[in-house]
Amino acid sequence: MSIFDSCKLEASFDEMFDKDCNVKEQWKEIFNNLEKTDIKQLEQKQTEIDWRLEDNGVTYNIYNDPEGTNRRWNLDPIPFVLTSEEWEEITKGLKQRAKLLNLIFKDLYTEQRLIKEGIVPAEIIFAHKSFIPEVFNFENPDYYTMRYYAADISRGPNGKFWVINDRTQSPSGLGYAIENRLTMNSVLNDLYPNIEIQKIAKFIEGFKNMLKKIASKTNDHPLVTLLSPGPHNETYFEHSYLSSFLDLTLVQGEDLLTKNNQLWLKSLSGLKKVDAIIRRVDSKFCDPLELRNDSRLGVAGLLNVVREDNVCMINPIGVGILENIGLNPFMKNIAKFLLDEELILPQIATWWCGQKKELDFVIKNIRTLLIKKIDKTDDIEVYFGNQLNDEEIIKLTEKISKSPHYYVGQEIIDFSTIPSFHKGKVEPRNAVIRAFGYLEEEDFEIMPSGLVRVSASKDSLVVSNQKGGTSKDLWILGKSEDTSNINIFKSREFIDTRLENISTKRAENLFWLGRYLNRAITMARMIRFNLKSMLNINRYEDNTNAKQATKILNISLTHLSMTYPGFLEEKEIKPIVEIIDLIQNNNRSGTLSFTLSMLANINANVKNLLTMEAWRIFERMQKEWFTYNKRQIVSNRDHINELDKILIYLMAYKELIDESIFKEQGLILYDIGCKIEVSQLLISKLRSLLTKKHDMLLEYDILDSMLNSYESYNSYRAYYQSTLELENVLEFLLFNTKYPKSLIYILEDLSSNLKDLPRDGKNYHLSSFEEPIFKSYSMLRVSSTKKLLEIEEDEVIYKNLDKFLSEISDNLALTSEELTKTYFSHYNE
Repeated sequence: MSIFDSCKLEASFDEMFDKDCNVKEQWKEIFNNLEKTDIKQLEQKQTEIDWRLEDNGVTYNIYNDPEGTNRRWNLDPIPFVLTSEEWEEITKGLKQRAKLLNLIFKDLYTEQRLIKEGIVPAEIIFAHKSFIPEVFNFENPDYYTMRYYAADISRGPNGKFWVINDRTQSPSGLGYAIENRLTMNSVLNDLYPNIEIQKIAKFIEGFKNMLKKIASKTNDHPLVTLLSPGPHNETYFEHSYLSSFLDLTLVQGEDLLTKNNQLWLKSLSGLKKVDAIIRRVDSKFCDPLELRNDSRLGVAGLLNVVREDNVCMINPIGVGILENIGLNPFMKNIAKFLLDEELILPQIATWWCGQKKELDFVIKNIRTLLIKKIDKTDDIEVYFGNQLNDEEIIKLTEKISKSPHYYVGQEIIDFSTIPSFHKGKVEPRNAVIRAFGYLEEEDFEIMPSGLVRVSASKDSLVVSNQKGGTSKDLWILGKSEDTSNINIFKSREFIDTRLENISTKRAENLFWLGRYLNRAITMARMIRFNLKSMLNINRYEDNTNAKQATKILNISLTHLSMTYPGFLEEKEIKPIVEIIDLIQNNNRSGTLSFTLSMLANINANVKNLLTMEAWRIFERMQKEWFTYNKRQIVSNRDHINELDKILIYLMAYKELIDESIFKEQGLILYDIGCKIEVSQLLISKLRSLLTKKHDMLLEYDILDSMLNSYESYNSYRAYYQSTLELENVLEFLLFNTKYPKSLIYILEDLSSNLKDLPRDGKNYHLSSFEEPIFKSYSMLRVSSTKKLLEIEEDEVIYKNLDKFLSEISDNLALTSEELTKTYFSHYNE
């Protein structure tokens, strides 16, 4: 019995088997190796591959997935194999197509001969949303150069490769292709000994050198950036991954600004000129000033910087027009006109509905065609005519007839199939290859591999990771040039990670990571403590003071979370109901669930700085929190147990952050955020619990609650070895210079951290963000508990204490505001 018994020829062409079900020559050694490997061994290798991908944090984001966006990348242990002769012909075709597209790009934005000569109908270009009039006819002709190209290809029914799609806007997949190869290398010798395949190191090294060469026209040490939409983009892992491999600075729009027609990276030490960009943000979103004014992904003024030729854009704004599928029916004539050549790689037969003859053909044969819009940015829906009922056919026909120039009809063809390992079986799957190339001088270099994607089921023609597909490594058989002197996979060039050079966005994210993490921990502790207190009220024979203390604690919780009116509501509310809402309501600002969601957003932005253990801890916490929030819970003790779990996760995550990031990477910003937040929350609790005068028994309960909810009770007792007294508790929490959780200790540390932040020149005066902390620290040094607790006989509020704490709280808020102005907003630039 063969593991390939289920690989029957259900398509017109199979990669491994010929039409007589015999194994093709190039597959024989791989076939024999796999035949010797039983299903159990193959499953073990799949498990090893999955583990390696997970260990490297390789993920793909699934939009609007209720289980969470991050999905582990899937890689099949059976590769896609081509001979070097086959790949040589494909490479020729891809080079020709990339060269042709480059000429089309330049023509459409300058002379427009293709339109004037009637070779391409104007409607196809001007009706397409990726045509950007704002980049028309720049004085810098070099702008209209596409330096990075990708194409989706697959075999047609006759066994020849076809171009399915051109990818020019912001081609994705190269990072995943690299990781697929590195992962497959780890199982190559076990599963496929003696198989020689072409290596990809030279291509990646060449790509990196091309970027530096382009960027170094005016700068010997150029700054090349990768502009990403951010961590919620589906391929954000790849953005981070490629930035590491290619020595790029990963940025988002908020990291950059334009000034004097130059593009600048905002760093802690000021502005640094950007020399080149690879963008993964679609053209329309790149500049809210000239393009989409609602975009928050781009940089205002970027287009004019490009117009003035002050930054090199590897994939220029406007190049997305080349992905226009409406060009396909005219490519043969375009190639003849611009190159005087025949297309080496054919395309799927396509009919543009903007011409009457073609429209009539598409309408007449609609049940046998694939219907698409020319502009996928407008509507990415694809209609398979053979899957539509009569009513759907009528509606689609009406749609096409109203706006025929927006639509094309394509022949429905089967992609070639390839054996794929899925759920313990080897089955045929449809496959598409994404090939990659970069421009070197006058010609394109094509990577001798690619990203292979296979369909989720054997009868599906939709090949998409979003739809559950998986991936394969593409192997080109044969020997490569010697790459022993290329160490791109083993060592990276030195990257300057000094504190002053980190981007302001990273600094701001680390600052808020510290704030939200400590807010979540403090909230979880306080809610857990209050909930326990409420459940334990009836333990006491006389529970009058316990009830009153619990009421005060709940009011303190409202102040701490700022979820007003909360427990300050004049009408009577059910305490348990309010507490549960404070835990689980994700739509209410200040709740624990809301705070955790804000923390999750920040975590996504700093993920590439953290260890794998930190990623896993956080993702596991998120999954368990999601399950808890969806579960029907009756017992309040279950809520307490969940709070215990979340605290353990948060504290473990906090510890791993301390281990993951060193000071020069921005840990100091995280520490500053931590200290400001802890100080503010401590002051909030002190003001709401200890500034009001109570009788002795009630005061004792409140002091006990204050220390326990701040995890300081045992430390206090060890230090004072006495009963609880207001004066001693305040002394301990405010003025004790030896206790790390006291306010004075925290502010002293905070002052030291602020001094270490980068600043211009030698400034011997306190900065705008240091001054408020210096004032607060000085207030603590010259104040005394006795003075703060002075009170008139008929008064019930310790006014001196409340005013004192309020002033320090305002100073902390001012420090946060001044830090934002100085380092995160660059208002002074």
